[in-house]
Amino acid sequence: MKKKFKVAVVIGRHQISHVGHELLKRKALEIAEQVVIIIGSSFQSRNPRNPFKWTERREMILSTLSEEDRARTVCVPIRDYYNDERWNTEVKRIVGEYAAQDIALVGHKKETDIDIDTYYLDNFQEWSYLPVESDIKIDASELRSIYFEAEEVDVSLSAISDWILPPVKQFLKAWSLRAEYRELVKEYKQVKHEQDLWRGSPYPVIFSTADAVVKINNSVLLGKRKHCPGKGLWALPGGFVEKDERVFTAALRELKEETQIGLMPVTLINDFKAVKVFDHPKRSCRGRVITHAHFFDLRGAKFPAIKAADDLEEVTWIAIDQLNDMEELFFEDHFHILNEFLGLR
Repeated sequence: MKKKFKVAVVIGRHQISHVGHELLKRKALEIAEQVVIIIGSSFQSRNPRNPFKWTERREMILSTLSEEDRARTVCVPIRDYYNDERWNTEVKRIVGEYAAQDIALVGHKKETDIDIDTYYLDNFQEWSYLPVESDIKIDASELRSIYFEAEEVDVSLSAISDWILPPVKQFLKAWSLRAEYRELVKEYKQVKHEQDLWRGSPYPVIFSTADAVVKINNSVLLGKRKHCPGKGLWALPGGFVEKDERVFTAALRELKEETQIGLMPVTLINDFKAVKVFDHPKRSCRGRVITHAHFFDLRGAKFPAIKAADDLEEVTWIAIDQLNDMEELFFEDHFHILNEFLGLR
């Protein structure tokens, strides 16, 4: 039977791949000659919201398909640009490598008026949109919570077995034996503990942070985090804004506290170039965190002295041309903050 479309596109994060994703895959295979599954939030460091690398998610996705269907399915990673225009352009570029026309977008819109996870389905008007209706009420974040919360992995997998297929269950069982799983359990519990402290607030909790992007001689100042979340990951010097503090002052204070940088504040002020706000609602697994990143382009040929302190276990100057190869080693969206100021990609 001739397929109606040349390509059917399915977009999702698949953290964890569940029966809802399976419905989309099956519909796509039914209507198109080839299925392109675009795996979102790729090339990130692991955290409780993004525990699996895109290659691991590809393994979950393909594990539930027959050999014949796997031959018609391709999985392609896409990073979070935290910029809708850039992300939409990249999705179209990826799909354009497989077809120029006869393209269908297969998706399921959630019932809320504004849903941050599925609003993108309206961004590709040039493709045919095929909605998949389902009575299944499922949230991948709840599956991850169960996966990381239970004291025994077999108990957690039993609790979510109605929402995942057996090959995915086998993958999760094997993956739970890895050191990465144990570290993420610790991080999940730490983040949850901090979030629980604010559960009684009568208003939505929004945190404000300030970061410093400090450049000199084609190098940038970075620190390795000492504590969860993001222990061992590279990050910009920065932290939470104090209640009686302006964000620029907070950026200077955090820079000094964490790196002991050997510069007078007046020097930093004179070399300050720009500030940008990064406020994507999902930029942090800790909750709603809005940061102001301040860019300092230092003049002169001599590197200022630095020493790790406070929340950083290591600080160093890293050549900008090395940053692209470090993308998966960064905390949260700090690679993308650097990209905004330094034009890495």
